[in-house]
Amino acid sequence: MTDQTTLPGLEPYILRAGEGISHLVANQIVRTLAGVEQTAGGFGAVVCDCPLDRFPVPMHWHEREHDTWFVTRGKLQVWCNDGSRILSPGDFAYVKPRDTHSYQSVAPRSQFFGIVAPGGWEQFFADAGEVWGMTALPPSDRPINFPKLGAAIAKHGIMRVDEAVYGPATPIGEGDQALPGEHRSFFLEASFGPRGTLAGHLVTSVLTAAETNGMVEMRVVEGGRDAAMPTMHHAATHVFLYVLDGLVELTLDGEGLRLTSGDAANIPAGTPYATRIASGSARWIVASANGDGTSFWSRAAADAPTYSHPMTVDRDADLARLRALTDIDVVIA
Repeated sequence: MTDQTTLPGLEPYILRAGEGISHLVANQIVRTLAGVEQTAGGFGAVVCDCPLDRFPVPMHWHEREHDTWFVTRGKLQVWCNDGSRILSPGDFAYVKPRDTHSYQSVAPRSQFFGIVAPGGWEQFFADAGEVWGMTALPPSDRPINFPKLGAAIAKHGIMRVDEAVYGPATPIGEGDQALPGEHRSFFLEASFGPRGTLAGHLVTSVLTAAETNGMVEMRVVEGGRDAAMPTMHHAATHVFLYVLDGLVELTLDGEGLRLTSGDAANIPAGTPYATRIASGSARWIVASANGDGTSFWSRAAADAPTYSHPMTVDRDADLARLRALTDIDVVIA
């Protein structure tokens, strides 16, 4: 897919790295990979490339949107209420509705993958920016269209915080190594979060239904060559995959595809899919909404004592636990 102005509807599709609806917003390239029409209202999925920002995004809050940042390159300072962290690759932040927040790239070039739930808010980027047909960032002194940006802020109900204080960052660390297990904003250091192993994979939950009141979930899945999951589908759950590194063979609605770093796949409810790692190792994000189908990654997993995928695999036992899950939205072929 090469069109930079439209996405398919509620159907399976893939995007290669650099594809998606691309807008330049305040000199950041925001690529929308999925939105309300692609995820049955579940969420918008974006990748944002940032230069060394001259100033933070204005401090603000949302009435209903859940915001996330998973850093894939550079360094990103994120503020939430009275706290702030500088996030490096693999670090994560979640902000619940009505909590004040902001962010700023503090490296020459930063990038993050983000989910905004529920879907629909991704239209802000179209209203605030301009269609951007290049993958390169513009010169740092390119003028910003502040009147257009301000009009979009008003249209989408973004509540700016007057006289906001952008305090210094506390180093991410020991206090950011566990999920809160309740509906509140948090920061999460890379590789931390509840972990388990399943069919040769290590899965780390970075956001669960407990933190979002059931709105959206995100997990990082990784494994070694030939680690594979059987074909499955979900009756209601919408799934989105974003590859961080490595080569993943994805069977999507019967079609064999090969995804690598920066590629993404949209998997609507009812679509059969399966994965197999075709490189020495691979790692990807699984985001989901509209149901609990991807909770199988946690429910069927064995406890992981380490921070790496397992050296030995009892695939039969793993798949038996997976097939025993009859109380969540997952059907194994």
